[in-house]
Amino acid sequence: MKKCKRLTANVFEKILASLLVVILFNLLGSSLFAQMVHPIAAGEKAKFTVAIVPHESYADLKVYRADSTDENLKKNIGYWFITVSKDPKAIPINWVSDPITADLKIVLVSYPERAGWINKSKKSLLKQ
Repeated sequence: MKKCKRLTANVFEKILASLLVVILFNLLGSSLFAQMVHPIAAGEKAKFTVAIVPHESYADLKVYRADSTDENLKKNIGYWFITVSKDPKAIPINWVSDPITADLKIVLVSYPERAGWINKSKKSLLKQ
């Protein structure tokens, strides 16, 4: 009986430890990835300006909005996690309504496999 209780406690401890690790990575996840953007007010200093365009033919980048735990956020392939708070690892951007004045034109896509660069010469904007 004692051996059964010890075994059950051991299994419970392992499950609990695994859950704590998952929760920790989810909480810290947004600060672990480089492809985070943070919209800022017009008066603040942004790295570049972004406009959303209605069709891929006008875009430089097809963006898939991912959650903070997506492993593809580490890459510069169009997966964005848009933060609300000012995270030091997030790239400060400024949204503009006129695509002509924007440094980067994006179109939002619904599926991750559709994300990616159309105009690769703009890729350097998102390097940190």
